[in-house]
Amino acid sequence: RVMHLVENILHFSRAERQMTRLGPEPLDLSMAVDAIVDDWRPLARAVDVSVRTDFAPDVHALADPRALPPMVLNPLDNAVKYGPQGQTVTVRASSTGGRARVWVDDQGPGVPPRERNRVWDPFYRLDRDANSSVAGSGIGLYVVLELARLHGGNAWVEDAPDGGARFVVELNAAHRAAGFTDEHRTVVEDASVDSAPKVRL
Repeated sequence: RVMHLVENILHFSRAERQMTRLGPEPLDLSMAVDAIVDDWRPLARAVDVSVRTDFAPDVHALADPRALPPMVLNPLDNAVKYGPQGQTVTVRASSTGGRARVWVDDQGPGVPPRERNRVWDPFYRLDRDANSSVAGSGIGLYVVLELARLHGGNAWVEDAPDGGARFVVELNAAHRAAGFTDEHRTVVEDASVDSAPKVRL
């Protein structure tokens, strides 16, 4: 988490000085996001949160491998920090119409419609979280939106189907990257057991 915070600060500083330089390349988005989420699972387990991944087949995007982690981890970290204990956070990826999307669904209180544009502003916190004991840098979502736009994409928040918030990152799709297998992959983790097996369907 400390490394993630440092990366956010560096991305924020470069964005403010308009010095961000990206090197997008075709990525197997499902495999890349899966690896990012796996690194984050121990932090989720520590607060009794299950993390589930559900990737459509053949999802590829043009993205800088160094810039992808903060675009995934910032919404995921927020879902874990601000959602209830015992919740299931779901990370999905799909592509359609020349665009690839990654999104994070949580089971928390959601984001009120009147604040959905402001949450991307640096140092802005939701009214209900202003006096919260949960610490945050206030720059994570700003970094997500800036990086998405620099990739020619976008980011937004909407309601999750089962309640809570859905944070979406949209990028340009790419042709198939090497080493991809055509299968729909779902990983379900039981956060109550550290050594819980992963079930892939």
